[in-house]
Amino acid sequence: PHSSSQIRSRITVVCAECKRLKLKCDRRTPCGSCTKRDTVVRCIYSPAAAEKVDLHSLNNRLIHVEGILAQITAGQFTSSYP
Repeated sequence: PHSSSQIRSRITVVCAECKRLKLKCDRRTPCGSCTKRDTVVRCIYSPAAAEKVDLHSLNNRLIHVEGILAQITAGQFTSSYP
C-alpha cells in the first residue's frame, strides 16, 4: 500500500516535440514523427531518456549472449567462424 501523497517519478523516453504535441514517438534519432513533420531540430531527448533506451538495448544484448552461452554449455552451439 502506497500513500496517495507519494509522487511517482518516471523517465520520459519520448522526444520533447512528441511530448509537447502528444504524438507517438518511435524513439529514433530523429524520430519518425519529427521527420514527417519536418521538425527534426526539435527532436531532442533528455539525457535520462537516452540512458534508459541504452539500458534496454544492453539488456536485450545480455539476453542474447546468455542464450548463446546456454547453448555452448549444453554442447548445441555451432560456431559460424572457420
